[in-house]
Order: sequence, then C-alpha cells, then structure tokens
Amino acid sequence: MHAAIHADVIGSRRLAEPQTLAPALDRTVRELNETFAPGLVQTFAVVDDDALVGALADAVQAPLCVSMLRELLAPLQARVGVALDGEAEAAFVAAWRADRLVHYRGSGAAGDLLLNAFCGLVEPLVRARDAAEWDAVRTVRRHTTRGAAAESLGIGADELELRLATGHWREIEDADAAVAAYLALAFDP
Repeated sequence: MHAAIHADVIGSRRLAEPQTLAPALDRTVRELNETFAPGLVQTFAVVDDDALVGALADAVQAPLCVSMLRELLAPLQARVGVALDGEAEAAFVAAWRADRLVHYRGSGAAGDLLLNAFCGLVEPLVRARDAAEWDAVRTVRRHTTRGAAAESLGIGADELELRLATGHWREIEDADAAVAAYLALAFDP
C-alpha cells in the first residue's frame, strides 16, 4: 500500500523572513527524494510556493518521512496529510480544519480514528520544540553516532542528550515506530 503526502508550511504567507521559505522547501524536497529514492511512487516536489507533495510505495515509511520532513523544515512548521492509497490533499484539508499537524486517511474508519487520536497526543511535544532541539534531532539523524552529532553541533555529549530529552526525541521516535508497526500489521498481505 502506498502513502501519498501533502505538506504545507504553517503561516508561510506571514513569515518574518519570507526569503527563507523557498530554500527550506527545496532542501527538504531534495533530501526526502534522496532518502526515500528506492521507494518513491511520486518524487517529492514543491507546489504552490509553500507546499510539497510526494508518494511512498510503502506506507510503513510514512511516519519516518513525516518526521524527517518536519526536521528538515524546522523551525518552520508544516501541516501534513497522509493518504493511504488515496488523495493526500483531502487528508491535508482534514488536518487544516482540525488545526492538527498531521492527519492520516485511508486505514478505515477505526484505523483513521486511532491513528489520528494517537498522533494528536504526540503533537504538543512536536509543537513545543525550540530551534536548538530541532537542530539536535536533525543532526542526530544525519550522523552514525551521538558523539559525531555532538561534535558537529559544537557541544558536549551531555548537552546533546539534554536537547534530545527536552525535545522529547525518544517519545516521538517511539510514536513514529508505533504508527509504522500499526500500518505494517493492519495492511500485511
């Protein structure tokens, strides 16, 4: 089962520094396409100057993709619609109407209810991250060791761990893994 993704930068028309938007979107699209290249049904692309769309062949990869998208755009925040074998724009509109950061659609009525309620519980943790916490999360994902990540940021290992803890990195990673596991179990052929 594939997953179509539609993301839009929240408040893009009111940015204090609007010139930062296009490079952030371009970088995000490039990195998502490189990371998920073997499993793309539709390559990620910028649309309407403040949004991006793409599709993954394997829906189980969607939670990781959404997290990476958020990390790459941060400190900008994005609202994301994820449609399982369907149209992602409708899932995005549902997220927008509910003022949520992510909305899943296409896992059946019970599955959608469960996924969206679960994601809603994690959402305050994502919204609360500050720039230093986003940098820590983004840098940890890019490096093979925490030591290399801390060195890259020019901070000690203890400071890196503090930023990850205050940014609720483990809790959000666990939530992504739980959503991925649900999708794998729910749609196992």
